[in-house]
Amino acid sequence: MHIKVDSLNGIIKAPPSKSHGQRLLLISALSAKQSQIENLGLDNDTTSMKVALNQLNQNKIDKALKPCTIDVAESGFAFRTLSFVGLNFSSNFQITGSGTLQNRNQKSTIQLLEQLGLNVGHQDLRLPIEIKGEIKNMHLEVDGSEGSQHVSGLFFLAVCTPGNWKIKLNNLKSRPYFELSLKVLTQAGFKYKRKGDYFEFIGKQELELQKLKVEGDWSSMAAFCVGAAIKGKITLLGLNQNSLQPDIQILGVLEQFGANIYWDSGLLHIESTRCRNGFNFDCSDCPDLFPILVVLACAATSMSEIKGIGRLLNKESNRLLAMQQALNQWGVDYLIIDDSIQIHGKQYIKDAMVQTKNDHRIAMAGAIAALLNKNGQNIDVPMCVKKSYPDFFDDYKALGALIN
Repeated sequence: MHIKVDSLNGIIKAPPSKSHGQRLLLISALSAKQSQIENLGLDNDTTSMKVALNQLNQNKIDKALKPCTIDVAESGFAFRTLSFVGLNFSSNFQITGSGTLQNRNQKSTIQLLEQLGLNVGHQDLRLPIEIKGEIKNMHLEVDGSEGSQHVSGLFFLAVCTPGNWKIKLNNLKSRPYFELSLKVLTQAGFKYKRKGDYFEFIGKQELELQKLKVEGDWSSMAAFCVGAAIKGKITLLGLNQNSLQPDIQILGVLEQFGANIYWDSGLLHIESTRCRNGFNFDCSDCPDLFPILVVLACAATSMSEIKGIGRLLNKESNRLLAMQQALNQWGVDYLIIDDSIQIHGKQYIKDAMVQTKNDHRIAMAGAIAALLNKNGQNIDVPMCVKKSYPDFFDDYKALGALIN
């Protein structure tokens, strides 16, 4: 796919948040009464969660004697949460997946399942995995250094499982996503005591949240926010100004860059200015922002530094390696020091074929990078955006991009 664009202009509505939507699907599946979810997304990950929960529920209805198999496709969040939540439906089940998820190390999830006293069969810490047995340990110290998705899974399981739970979280990364899970659970009636990262609660609580609405997705809108900050003027509908989604932090980075940003009657307005300052940002809690922030750094007039790059190695791709390759193709100098990358922006890049590694975030970043070269950019596997934002390229066209 070839993309050419001079500037972004127009009004666009944010797609539903898959991170919020998937959590609401979990609440709905665990609630005592049926829930109605408004504005649920049609992205691949949300669909995968919905299908997998239906598989679990059908197995419970059928009272199947054989272990059921759940297919989460490429959804990492569905895998890491349903590995735990599945125990509310079956004491013996297998989880499989496809695409890049098959190659990702799942050590943190497997170890936490084993801490609970469960038997876990796996293929060298990779999918498929088989989970069986009963929970024997409810007093846990949990390592959160690899992220928070498996921690969210544990809490969705524990709130519905009888017993006196005591959970201590250590070195938790992607903390805002865990807080989002906790907020959704709390809205559904979850009661607990908390002191810092130590939690105590009685399980087998009844959850109920009958009317649910998915908020707009900050992760998806980050690409167009950056595009407008580089060159353009856009208005965004459907975003929550007080969202717990961590990628709302993109606004703080764009302010450093020099963009004009303001809210008016619930609408977000972003406009480029003559300022293109370098910026500093720690992406430890929001690794999805890294690819598009690399593009923003290329557009700056000075050096930018992005920290927390150690979190990028086990995503849909090795995002650090993939964006290093892009920087080399674009002719932009950079330096990696410990857990950070320094990028020396020059407001211009060479035209290139961006290798997405089948990673939706890299595809969107590569598309926005077309703003930095009059000849645009090429994307090798553009349709991987369906994982999170199926209408990305249609919306990009509406904002002014020429796509062949």
